[in-house]
Amino acid sequence: MSKITFSLTKKRMIKNITPWLFLLPSIVILVTFLIIPIVEAFQWSFLDYKIIAGTSEFVGFSNFKEIFSDELFWKALVNTVLYVAIVLPLNVFLPMILADLVNQKVRAVGLFRVLYYLPVVTPIVVAALMWKMLYSQDGALSNFLVGIGIIDDPINFLTNSTTALMVVAFITVWKGLGYYMIIYLANLQSIPNQLYESASIDGANSIQKFTKITMPMMVPSMTLVSVLTIINGLKVFEEIALTTNGGPAGATTTLVMYIYDKFMNLEVSIASAAGLVLLVLAIVASLLQMRLTSKREDDLRA
Repeated sequence: MSKITFSLTKKRMIKNITPWLFLLPSIVILVTFLIIPIVEAFQWSFLDYKIIAGTSEFVGFSNFKEIFSDELFWKALVNTVLYVAIVLPLNVFLPMILADLVNQKVRAVGLFRVLYYLPVVTPIVVAALMWKMLYSQDGALSNFLVGIGIIDDPINFLTNSTTALMVVAFITVWKGLGYYMIIYLANLQSIPNQLYESASIDGANSIQKFTKITMPMMVPSMTLVSVLTIINGLKVFEEIALTTNGGPAGATTTLVMYIYDKFMNLEVSIASAAGLVLLVLAIVASLLQMRLTSKREDDLRA
């Protein structure tokens, strides 16, 4: 009897431990590359840490006072918020339209899906150089706008402080379009066709089907896309570093660029304090977006 009890207990223990063994690699990576750096940054933000000498001195909130009194920090914060404001609506609605188009039963639809997804797998260095040439003064976009009379003279969109942030944001939108399209497409294909058939019998048109059936059913994907866009927008770096490097005159300097510059100048404590501000901003913005989207979901289903 005791052997049977021991055997059952052993099997139960193995059953309980097995899921954790599968999760162990992810947990190790998460702790190593996320939790530990956050803890280290939290500690450094309250120290005057000299990375070369390896010495540190507790300074309390002095690092936060310094960044909050830095004009460039506030400019970077405003640029980051504007960047997210440009990217968010485009990333939420454009991929949804593409997903609806490639969800139709038309010839060669698989080819269109591949083409739309191609920017996602394009290396960011290649994409940045391509768009940098397109945005240049003698690039195709400038010549096209001159040709149709929108602008009088060719301009370099990346060196113009008025347009630089917006055109770099379009690179982010273009790069993620296919990825978010796949998320929406998976959601679209899970909506039962019977709902649309019933709506057709009741005399609903295409717009009514979209607003009464598709939109409420797509809200979970919209929430996911919104949160991913906010997080990626707040931590954008490669697109800016490879095209404008934060210029002209700080017009495209975001919080991550600000943090990067501080690290490169060995001001690790200042960079850590700014990094914590960015972390809090990302968490608050994501929770707020999830709250707003959840409320919209309730309103649509009411």
